Amino acid sequence: MSEESPRLRALIVDDEERARKRLARLLAAWPSLELCAEAAGGHEAVAAIDRLAPDLVFLDVQMPDLDGFGVLRALARPPRYVVFTTAFDRFALEAFAVGALDYLLKPFGERELARAIARASEREAATRFQEGYRRLLAALERPHSLESIPVQHLQNILLLPVQEISCFEADGALEMVTIRTGGKSYSTELTLAELEQRLDPERFFRAHRSAIINLARLIRLEPLEGGRYTAVLADGVRVEVSRSASRKLRERLGL
Repeated sequence: MSEESPRLRALIVDDEERARKRLARLLAAWPSLELCAEAAGGHEAVAAIDRLAPDLVFLDVQMPDLDGFGVLRALARPPRYVVFTTAFDRFALEAFAVGALDYLLKPFGERELARAIARASEREAATRFQEGYRRLLAALERPHSLESIPVQHLQNILLLPVQEISCFEADGALEMVTIRTGGKSYSTELTLAELEQRLDPERFFRAHRSAIINLARLIRLEPLEGGRYTAVLADGVRVEVSRSASRKLRERLGL
């Protein structure tokens, strides 16, 4: 954007106050932007966007009252450009790729933010957003299973193919889900309930309330007392199967 170009009026939408304040501090470094307002929820965001007509909206995807996509559907007139902010705890990366839209994966830094602002400042940004958002909605409305899961590893984002994942295990005390694949472990913010909804039910099986296993990675079942089993998976992963799940697994395997 040239120095003579008008400043972009920006709006931040995020239900977490810490995230809003952090992004506001980062945006203060850009003279080409003017922060006109913040919104702490989806319904508040709809009212603010309709009232203020901002050029650029930083929109959190997951919010308790109305998610980011619900916000855009509810608007009388969409903003010029939207940059989605998300931890990807419900939505697959492929959906954003289909739409060719800009997103910031939390926690993001100045470099990622600078790239998004530069794209939002381009002359064709509005047209690109409108076309991309239509493709995104079409992709989200098509029922599909997760094909990969993004995880943070050092300074990189890794996309783990789900077919190579042996199991998902939840630690209730830490409220964390561990992914075991290729002899390594990674953490995801996805819950087991969300994973169970998004994974292919023909391939993945809920072994007990704290674990989901990949049947394609199942090597053998070792019997335990009480009609239970230990599922031995690829990479040496061992998962105890609950009694009720053991019965369902036997039926599933035709035993």
